Amino acid sequence: MIRNTSLWGAWKAELSNIIHDRSVMLVMIGGILFYALLYPLPYQKNVPGQQALAVLDQDRSALARQLIRMADATPQLRVAAVPQSMSEATVLLENDVVHGLLVIPANFERDVYLGRPVNIAFAGDASYFLIYGNIVEGLLKATTTLSVETQIISSFRKGSSPANIPGEIMPFRMSPHGVFNPTGGYINYIVPAVFVLILHQTLLIAAGTVTIKDRARRLSGLVTTPLRQALPLRLITFVLAYLILALLYFGFFFQLYGVPHAAPQLALIGFSLLFLTSTTLFAILLGYLLPRPELTTVIVLLSSLPIVFTAGFAWPASNLPEWLDALTMMIPAKPGIQGFLSLNQMGAPIQSLTSEIAYLSGLSLFFGLGILLLAMSERRRSRNQMDAESAARSY
Repeated sequence: MIRNTSLWGAWKAELSNIIHDRSVMLVMIGGILFYALLYPLPYQKNVPGQQALAVLDQDRSALARQLIRMADATPQLRVAAVPQSMSEATVLLENDVVHGLLVIPANFERDVYLGRPVNIAFAGDASYFLIYGNIVEGLLKATTTLSVETQIISSFRKGSSPANIPGEIMPFRMSPHGVFNPTGGYINYIVPAVFVLILHQTLLIAAGTVTIKDRARRLSGLVTTPLRQALPLRLITFVLAYLILALLYFGFFFQLYGVPHAAPQLALIGFSLLFLTSTTLFAILLGYLLPRPELTTVIVLLSSLPIVFTAGFAWPASNLPEWLDALTMMIPAKPGIQGFLSLNQMGAPIQSLTSEIAYLSGLSLFFGLGILLLAMSERRRSRNQMDAESAARSY
């Protein structure tokens, strides 16, 4: 039976349904805190340090040994093995004993001093891009330094001045500094995006579960508040609750893990409200489409990895097929992640997020209209069922 209640009474009923549901509270509080503490744990020592390198020396000359010593002396590299053959080096790479392989070709020293082009080969596992980049940077330093030294020696032998050689080899000096990931580590790269995904997925489970159970109560004839009160209050309740959790993520936990964040507070709150509104409406819509509460968790588990790889931070969105990029923009997580990364990590002004704001606003309208149509349809079926039962009892 549906009863008319005051706005405050309806809100208390909605809060009671959420607070007294252990599964929902476990997801909202336990899940949020558990992931915030557990997920960044493997990345605490997140800056790739000295990486194990194997060197296949096919020249065995003094200059080749000097290059090996220079590579070992760089902060990025540690020469861990000197295999005798390519097959032995391949086994080291495949078994993760080393992450990179440097191949010094035969006649390396002779060709260098004769001024002939020399190709030094490198192989590595590029699936760990920070480790791969670290190894390449170390090898570049070692080979460039050796090149300068050998040309200086050659210039002395020819009786010419070596003063201009460093400038000829390196006409300008680079001083790399990561703007959006200053430490070059995994935490600054992965945590900001994954935190948005955690908020999105746990909100889908919580609000979707509450909606499915509320529908079950209405269909069974239990006392409930009218939908015109329950749905807006459910939306407001979850948005406000998750706004507090979002600020906890983007404030306290970012500070705890040393993640840079550059968004102005008002801009961050405004974009968070839009993202959470769209996600909550999506969750309520799922609650009207799914028959059982546990299916929300199943959908979240199945969709998490596809969202990670299509959201644009682990794999460039421009490299995705156009149809897949457009399809995944129908999930609030994708424009949400892209917007938060631009706003909070890259310091973009809120005015530059027109695309993300338009997508989230459009999704909110689309999900809201879908909820309205489904709620009206279900209410009509419920009334027809009650009329039929009443008619049957009268006979």
